[in-house]
Amino acid sequence: MTFQARPSDVYAALLEAARRTGFQYLSGDVSTGTAMFTSGRFLLMVGEKVSARWKQVAPGTIQVTMSTAKFGIAGSGRRGSGVDRLSDELSGLLPHAG
Repeated sequence: MTFQARPSDVYAALLEAARRTGFQYLSGDVSTGTAMFTSGRFLLMVGEKVSARWKQVAPGTIQVTMSTAKFGIAGSGRRGSGVDRLSDELSGLLPHAG
């Protein structure tokens, strides 16, 4: 997904998208372009984790990539329902780049 936004706008929109979809914020940093969210009730316990990364690809244009983050021996990193929900919500919060 590519948006017309600044990194701080993307970060704020991700936090709002997580809130709206029931995910909890685990960690992240605007300057490194990363954020981690979980659907688990107890942060690092059982639950889907979604990793978001963003980078500037042109002035005023940010590319965002999300994936399911799996810990331990299970998981494949495939797109999951949490990624889809967060992506859909984020798409409604930021203007898409042409």
